[in-house]
Amino acid sequence: MKITDFISFISKFAVNQPVFENDENLEKITADSREVMPGCVFFCLKGLNSDGHDFIEAAFEKGAPLVVGEKEWNSENYIRVKSVKDALKAVLPAFYGEPDKKMKMIGVTGTNGKTSTTFILENILQDDMSCGVIGTLNYKYAGKLIPAQNTTPLNWKWYSLIDDMQKSGVEAVISEVSSHALEENRIEKTMFDAAIFTNLTRDHLDFHKTFENYYQAKKKLFSEHLKNGGTAIINIDDEAGKRLSEELYDIRQIRISEKDKSAELFMKTEEMSGHGSKVVFTFDGVSRKVKIPLVGNFNIYNTAGAFAAASLFIGVEKAFDRIENNVSVPGRLEKVGKHAVYIDYAHTPDAMENVLVTLRKLGIYEKIIIVFGAGGDRDSGKRPIMGETACRFADKVIVTDDNPRTEDPKKIIDNILAGCPEDADVTVINDRAEAIRKAIEIKGEKDVVLIAGKGAENYQITKSGKKFFSDRYEAEKSLGEA
Repeated sequence: MKITDFISFISKFAVNQPVFENDENLEKITADSREVMPGCVFFCLKGLNSDGHDFIEAAFEKGAPLVVGEKEWNSENYIRVKSVKDALKAVLPAFYGEPDKKMKMIGVTGTNGKTSTTFILENILQDDMSCGVIGTLNYKYAGKLIPAQNTTPLNWKWYSLIDDMQKSGVEAVISEVSSHALEENRIEKTMFDAAIFTNLTRDHLDFHKTFENYYQAKKKLFSEHLKNGGTAIINIDDEAGKRLSEELYDIRQIRISEKDKSAELFMKTEEMSGHGSKVVFTFDGVSRKVKIPLVGNFNIYNTAGAFAAASLFIGVEKAFDRIENNVSVPGRLEKVGKHAVYIDYAHTPDAMENVLVTLRKLGIYEKIIIVFGAGGDRDSGKRPIMGETACRFADKVIVTDDNPRTEDPKKIIDNILAGCPEDADVTVINDRAEAIRKAIEIKGEKDVVLIAGKGAENYQITKSGKKFFSDRYEAEKSLGEA
């Protein structure tokens, strides 16, 4: 976008009316002064811990041709507006030429299963379409791998990211869309061709306050961000999913169920093992037995959602054929070497139960040993539920630190222990590396260890800051494989 076009677009928000003779091309918008470079417009957003106005001088020194803010500033290259937030929101789609309209957009939301669903969907589509994936683990496309600061980027990062995806030849964007992102309008005006709902269980109530607010935030992906003629893919075996389906009666749907035979995609599991599942999918009048190479009933639902979305873009037969492609999801019931030791991202009571029940149903382990904690500065109400869940489904429980952040680790663990029965076999080991070592040390030959909560994360956040920490690496060290 040229400077004159930018000025024309933003003028309705401006307090002053700047005039520029220079009409250079603007390349990017950012609200992070560390990213500023020549051709980059800097917006002075106010955050919880910082104010962009404090970095105006730094932005100009780095070559920003324009800075947009609310406070007075004496510079001909400074545009003062009534609201930086409103001006940014309005200008982003036009600045980047609405890249989301030039690609297929697929959104995935829900409490659990978002990451797995995006990985499975990419695996099904990638032979026919160049895919970009946005989610908890990273943002990846066209050979690029960018660390994810947020599951769904902030609005100015969102548009910059999908713009670069489009310019890099991406044809289909597969994005996790978090409840925070939907509530904070991070995806702004982006509309999706397909939206997948996995499930809804207790999480993030520190942010949403009530479960109803949490549900309403998730619903926005379908009620406000689905294109006309777009498809909602919904797990109706989940209570919130059933409600969502009923409330979206005027929207095209593919309902997924293993209970309701009227669902557009009906599933019947014939076999489940430590290598995956054999399931009959009945879809679009066609029944076919497929081998799902991921362990657990929850991965049958994740695969079903991905399959349904893929069928919209590459057809049912190809989607069926590609289900059986090998796929691995880092940190999701991921086995460490050949040992009966797993790491999993399960950090909610429901996710923990799903994984523990899956391990139990395999019928090959005598005892389940679980190592887990809970994140600090997050929903404290789920902690005792996690404690009760762990004690109900595991034989031996080791409670440890997760990411305590600024919260007292002892308080977090006490919250977890409040849900544990007095007669449960529970041990507290604050040091997470030591807790993992102990679990592997006491594991019998026919036992299994589940290290839950952090999955593929390679860091731990404490009051002292962020440091390297990997559950997988610590497990490998304890097993003598690091």
